[in-house]
Amino acid sequence: MNSNNINQCQALPPIITLDDFYGDFEEYDNYLYNEIFLKELYDYKVHFRGKLVALKTFPFYNDREDSYFHLTCKNFDKKSQERLPDLRRGERLCWLRPSIETDHTQLCNQSCFLVYERPYKSNTRICLLNPVDRYFIVLEERKNYYLLVTAFYIDYDNVLEKKLKEYHKFKEN
Repeated sequence: MNSNNINQCQALPPIITLDDFYGDFEEYDNYLYNEIFLKELYDYKVHFRGKLVALKTFPFYNDREDSYFHLTCKNFDKKSQERLPDLRRGERLCWLRPSIETDHTQLCNQSCFLVYERPYKSNTRICLLNPVDRYFIVLEERKNYYLLVTAFYIDYDNVLEKKLKEYHKFKEN
C-alpha cells in the first residue's frame, strides 16, 4: 500500500489511501471493510487492558455493521442513516488495532498515545490521543469489555487543542 507517509509512532502502519486503488472508491471501501475491519478488528478480537474491545454491530446499514461507519464516515444528520465517507478516517482504519494493543513505551521508546478518562452519562470513556499523528480513539468501559465508540484523524488544530486540554485537565485531577 502507500509507503510514502511517515508516522511518528512506529507501531502505526502506512495509511491506506484511495489513490492506492486508483481512485476506485467501491474497491477501496470493500478492501477497508473486508481486509481491515473484518479481519483486523471484528474477527481478530482486539483487547485493551486485558478486556475485549467490542464493536457495535446493529443497526446494519448497506449490509455492514454500525461500527464500520463510525470508523470510516462522518454523519451530519442524526435522523438519517446516510453517511458521508471521511477519507482521513478510512485511511487510518489500519491504525486501530496497533494503537490499542501496542505497548508504545516499549516498542517506540515513548508514549505515543496520551490516555485519559472522561465521564459520559453513567459510563466512563477512555480516550487515546496521539497528538503528533493527530489520531483519536474513544472506548467506553463496560463491565466485562470496552465498546469501541469511534476513532478519527484530527483535521483541525482547535480540535487537537481541545483534546489536549481535556487530557491536561484529567492529569491535574
